[in-house]
Amino acid sequence: MIHYIQGDLFETNATIIAHGCNCQGVMGSGVAKLVRDQYPEAYQRYLEKYEQEGWRLGEVQFVAQPNGKWIANCATQDEFLPRGICHANYDAIRACMIQLKTFARDRGLSIAMPKIGAGLAGGDWNVIESILNEVFTDFEVSVYCL
Repeated sequence: MIHYIQGDLFETNATIIAHGCNCQGVMGSGVAKLVRDQYPEAYQRYLEKYEQEGWRLGEVQFVAQPNGKWIANCATQDEFLPRGICHANYDAIRACMIQLKTFARDRGLSIAMPKIGAGLAGGDWNVIESILNEVFTDFEVSVYCL
């Protein structure tokens, strides 16, 4: 079930902060850039994976943080340019959300995310929200709105 919160995603009490990223090794804008700036280890691990094996749509990388939180780098879009078109991949979002829920449930963790895929990735929030409602029928996820 989705719980909407007005506020700063990075002030969450949730133990996992999930965000969408592209498969091109770039976290240059949006929430991904904020993750890069605030959690440099998560960005470094994202780059290492890109350089060593590449990213495929629907993959999730969980990176433990010193503060006890986890960052979930979710490959929800292949490209990021040009702007103004939909780069969000709904099947990848679904695959990432299933992995995210399993990881959290197995470890007793909680999840927070932005309106994943609906910002710079250009996805339709109505479609993404329905995916989240399907995946998280029995598990709470906090979605932060600005």
